[in-house]
Amino acid sequence: MKPKTIGYYKNVQNVGTCKATTELKLGMGVILDRAAKTASLPASDAEAKACHRIVTNINDKPEMHNYSETVVVAEGDYVRADDLTSVANMEMEFAKYEIKDGDYDTLAKGDKLVFGTDGLIAKTADATGYKVYFEFVEKTAYMGKGVLLVIRVQ
Repeated sequence: MKPKTIGYYKNVQNVGTCKATTELKLGMGVILDRAAKTASLPASDAEAKACHRIVTNINDKPEMHNYSETVVVAEGDYVRADDLTSVANMEMEFAKYEIKDGDYDTLAKGDKLVFGTDGLIAKTADATGYKVYFEFVEKTAYMGKGVLLVIRVQ
């Protein structure tokens, strides 16, 4: 995932004190347990509906040399979890691999995407009850095949 404007970076609120309970990738939706200081994938559909944080990596290791180390947060590493409610109506680009298999090819203008229990975003017919959803604008060349989405908060 990649925010489209500098306004995202200026306004987004994030938490960087929680550790990944499993391997995570940039762009995945996560649920934080601030008391236990953990970041986990949504465990149920109810948690997926409440999910409003997205993984952005903390590049705090000077020894990182491989591309995969910049997009993967290993289990036990700190996660920077951006609060998407603080950047409502801003645009983001997502790569095809951050979207549930099969949904990329069928996207049409105005489609809604939400976080699933696997952390990926997936197309939905009804975003009612989701704290955050994404509205599809257009396909882009981001990471080979990508999409431009608008963050919507309910």
